Amino acid sequence: MRGSGPGHTEEFVEISGAKIQLLKGGKGRPLLFLHGAAGAGVWLPFLQKLARRFSVYAPAHPGFGLSEDPPWLDSVEDMAHYYQEFLDWLGLKKVNVVGLSLGGWIAAELATLCSHRIDRLVLVDAAGLTVDGAKVPDLFAMTPEEVVQHVFARPETAAALYPADPTPEQMEVMLRQRATLARLAWNPYFHNPKLARRLGRVRVPTLIVWGASDKLFPLEIGRAWERAIPGARLTVLENCAHVPPLDDPNGFVRTVTEFLKRRSAD
Repeated sequence: MRGSGPGHTEEFVEISGAKIQLLKGGKGRPLLFLHGAAGAGVWLPFLQKLARRFSVYAPAHPGFGLSEDPPWLDSVEDMAHYYQEFLDWLGLKKVNVVGLSLGGWIAAELATLCSHRIDRLVLVDAAGLTVDGAKVPDLFAMTPEEVVQHVFARPETAAALYPADPTPEQMEVMLRQRATLARLAWNPYFHNPKLARRLGRVRVPTLIVWGASDKLFPLEIGRAWERAIPGARLTVLENCAHVPPLDDPNGFVRTVTEFLKRRSAD
């Protein structure tokens, strides 16, 4: 255990040869939150709100935050297999899974591998699918200012994930995360061509949450997720872009909690 903060604890745990940073807090049914390309190792306000109803586990993916970057990590599928082992380490029969952006892609891959371990699934502005005519801009070619314009509905919310004046330590983490992200999502660009046909295996209640003004992954991709996962339903949050948990934390938490509060049959 390294330490704690308001409403949560932080520790480092070794699973499958990779030591990862794990934040956790709250009480109630377990909820695994899988972050996007940014936000690793940060206990954001919406996590604290979720922790009022759930036991929230928020690991930093291998290669992100302060987690180790294992040599075997080459794809999002590798990441999903890692989280299978993470669930084994938690010793939980079932867990709710909420994934944002890259984390949504990981969550979907995980659900194709072990739906029986998932109670309910929430995919938030998830990467992982491609749709003809839905242009996804080149994130790696953007300036920091362009990233903020594409990702956030309100520029002032960006500071939670992208500090205006990062320390040298923060810059090191950001550069390492960017390298890991490129390895996972550069080619094919932010999708797995095999994933769409596998999504029929996902047999758990699934909610797709999308920001109405997401300029990174257009709403058409959210609709594709809804079509591909049996029984999934799409909820569009107004006044939100790519990160609804930051653009509208109260609305996001209310939407997710309402969906998760009913327990699926064991």
